[in-house]
Amino acid sequence: MSGISVWQQRGFTKLYTAHVASLLGASMGTAAIALLAEDLRPGKGAKVLAATLVIRIAIFVFLSPLAGQLSDRLGRRTQMIATDLLRAVMMGGMFFVTEVWQLYVLAFLMHLGSAFFTPVYKAVIPGLVGEKLYPRALAYGTMAYNLSDIVGMTLGAVVIGSIGFRAGFAINGASFLISAALIATVVLRPVLAVRRGGGRGADLLFGIRKMLGVSALRRSLMLTLQVSILGGLAVVATAGYVINDLDMDGKYYPLAMAAMGAGSMLAALHFSACASCGRRRWSWVVLPVFFAVLVSVALFESYPVLLVAWLFSGAGQGVFGIISNRMLAENTIEAERPHVYAAQFALSHVGWGITYPLCGWLTADYGFAVAAWACVGMLALTLLPLMISARGGGAAQRAA
Repeated sequence: MSGISVWQQRGFTKLYTAHVASLLGASMGTAAIALLAEDLRPGKGAKVLAATLVIRIAIFVFLSPLAGQLSDRLGRRTQMIATDLLRAVMMGGMFFVTEVWQLYVLAFLMHLGSAFFTPVYKAVIPGLVGEKLYPRALAYGTMAYNLSDIVGMTLGAVVIGSIGFRAGFAINGASFLISAALIATVVLRPVLAVRRGGGRGADLLFGIRKMLGVSALRRSLMLTLQVSILGGLAVVATAGYVINDLDMDGKYYPLAMAAMGAGSMLAALHFSACASCGRRRWSWVVLPVFFAVLVSVALFESYPVLLVAWLFSGAGQGVFGIISNRMLAENTIEAERPHVYAAQFALSHVGWGITYPLCGWLTADYGFAVAAWACVGMLALTLLPLMISARGGGAAQRAA
């Protein structure tokens, strides 16, 4: 039984390949959109990109909970295919953008497709691979995200440099079509919709109520919040820190982000291969590592320190991502998962919606070190619910 691999599960292999194709294309598309924004507003492209990021977060927070309800009506496979096709059409539309508002409309529809695709994709994986292979499947998923960022951006630089940035739109659109074609060949077990009382509103809020009502699911949400604190600082502030504070060439910025991706990928693979005692040890050390990372980059203005810190930060983020997703799978049944994963997807992006603008504002006005110390404070605040819960549990034990 121990020799069984996730790659022997044909459904997972096809779905994973589809996801890798779309992620690689999306990395090139992201680079192309950044250049399009600069082309539309020379010297102001960063503001245009910031606005598309706000659109993305707003859609993920407020509209992704609808993904579960929609999958009950369309079916999970149909929904994933439809959202891939929607995103392919939107990438085609990028060729014709001449005004900023047109970019915002296409970005809205693109991110809407992602909000309806990603939770359903994550929700079907446990049913395809089973409980024992799920940690390994999650590790490969983490690896796909990180490799797509590294490889996709590198390929994007080569292609865009040779042909022009609009080539990125074509490649991204083609990747979504490939993904849709592969998903069409995946056979998913039919599941009965979860019966919920209270009409359509209760149906819509089912996943959110479940996330907030089960202690393990609340814990998984806290893990994603902690990840967003480290990740938000890295995404928003690293480029400016490398170029302005360290006075280094911009080419060193992607290397720092690659270090974070490498740490996430390697830690996820190691964690998934550990026995239960090894996984417990990992879960105990990640938070202290997070604090050490933030204090180190706040105190020491050094590129080597940044590389090592981001390597360990990525490792912790990869492990917490697996633990969080596993908690979701273990505390839901298959019919509930599209709703619960959609709710988790929405609620977890609230954290990113806070850390992105906060880290950006603090870094721009007060410097990278101040932003890092603020993240230390935010991370400490996430421990308060655990401390209150532990104190309440101790009091209950004494009363018993």
